[in-house]
Amino acid sequence: MAISSVQGALRRILAKLPQIKKHATIHTLRHSYATHLIEAGVNIRLVQQYLGHASLVNTMIYLHVTDLGNDDATGRINRLMGGLEHE
Repeated sequence: MAISSVQGALRRILAKLPQIKKHATIHTLRHSYATHLIEAGVNIRLVQQYLGHASLVNTMIYLHVTDLGNDDATGRINRLMGGLEHE
């Protein structure tokens, strides 16, 4: 499928959804997909493969986008350490 066809389809859909105010592109959807995968705990190497990035450095730009996993990571670390509290 041609990129211009996909972009045109997205523009037509967005035109029918006036409640969506944000400018969105195919790249916006790709970025959202990667961000949601990382937030869901998908391994960064798998996200790299899904996006087709040759270098992990390209995928790592998505890591700064969200702090959602930080609380979960803290809970996991505390459970692994036997519930020790930070002093």
